[in-house]
Amino acid sequence: MNSEDKVRPFHSKDPARGQEAADAVAAVLKHAAEREQAAHQKDQRKKEPKWMLPLGLNLAVLALYLLIAPPAWITLNPITAPDSVRQNESLRVAMFLQVKRIEAYMLVHGELPPNLDAAGSPMPGVEYLPRGDGRYQLTATAGDQALMYDSIESVDDFIGASAGRLLEGGS
Repeated sequence: MNSEDKVRPFHSKDPARGQEAADAVAAVLKHAAEREQAAHQKDQRKKEPKWMLPLGLNLAVLALYLLIAPPAWITLNPITAPDSVRQNESLRVAMFLQVKRIEAYMLVHGELPPNLDAAGSPMPGVEYLPRGDGRYQLTATAGDQALMYDSIESVDDFIGASAGRLLEGGS
């Protein structure tokens, strides 16, 4: 090896004389022509099989029958709303849990929380109104039921015996 030899990596090729570039351009032009020819050809729609028409008609008749006169096995039982006593108990339990969160906040910080978010994740449907001097008021509504709790009232008296069963896990 002498100083005049050019050292190149083993994978490099000799400079092409333009044939490779011409081949690449020819391949691209051929592909473009094929795509254009395919785009101008009209689609030959396949014939649908003969069994599709009777099957479609039978399914349409069955769907119409199920729509007009549904059998007993297809009728769903509607979900009934809980009675007003149960709704009242649920509201009382939600308010009880919120009272406990507020009391826990007061034990840690020594003051009422500025809002329900500060006392923890708020119970849905419960609104909070601080009254000052350590008093607050909670209100909750669900449907036509509305309840109000004032902090001067005993939580145990407010929750009542029926809602207390819900807290204990009974029904």
